[in-house]
Amino acid sequence: MLYMMASPIGNLDDLTLRQSNILSCVDFVLAEDTRNSKKILDKLNIKKELISFHEHSNESKLLTIIEMLKAGKSAAYLSDAGTPNISDPGGKLVEFALKNDIAVSPIPGPSSLTTLISVAPFACSNFVFLGYFPKKKGREKIIEKIKNYDMPVFFFESPYRIKKTLNHLKERLEGYHILIGRELTKKFEEIIFCDLNNPGLQNITEKGEFVFALVKI
Repeated sequence: MLYMMASPIGNLDDLTLRQSNILSCVDFVLAEDTRNSKKILDKLNIKKELISFHEHSNESKLLTIIEMLKAGKSAAYLSDAGTPNISDPGGKLVEFALKNDIAVSPIPGPSSLTTLISVAPFACSNFVFLGYFPKKKGREKIIEKIKNYDMPVFFFESPYRIKKTLNHLKERLEGYHILIGRELTKKFEEIIFCDLNNPGLQNITEKGEFVFALVKI
């Protein structure tokens, strides 16, 4: 059995009893980042073999993991933070598991995307998520896509590009509001909702993890 397990996006108190029970029972833990996964195991007082598996892991590593599962072992895959397969390499692991008749089970938990949706001051029954905002190439194309949607559009963004992205959006999206979640569930959590032209956006703290939504009001 392969368990695809969401992990806290910051606050380790968001761990669930079910996560604890499964991590106690599996034979080994696959980790996108072993340092983060060790913090989770330490929090739960669980000792397990940690095996690194991330976007740069080669196919040989993947096949070794599959052989371990085919031999009857069970594993939990822990993403770096949030839900597996959202800007995360979990999909490849699931693909190979299913091709090899290995049972896969989702263990739900936090996601910065759904966490921000829960505090959105607008309807999110329908929304679009487009992953990370493009670094350079494709920015204009994304802007045109946003203009064609009649629902909120969500993105992730790096702290190193957030101000550049905000300026870019301000120049090209007249009449839009932005909802920003920074360091969600953590000590310095910040939630901002304002017009893209709000001068206060220039003072945003350029640290931590960002998720944001654009909506025309």
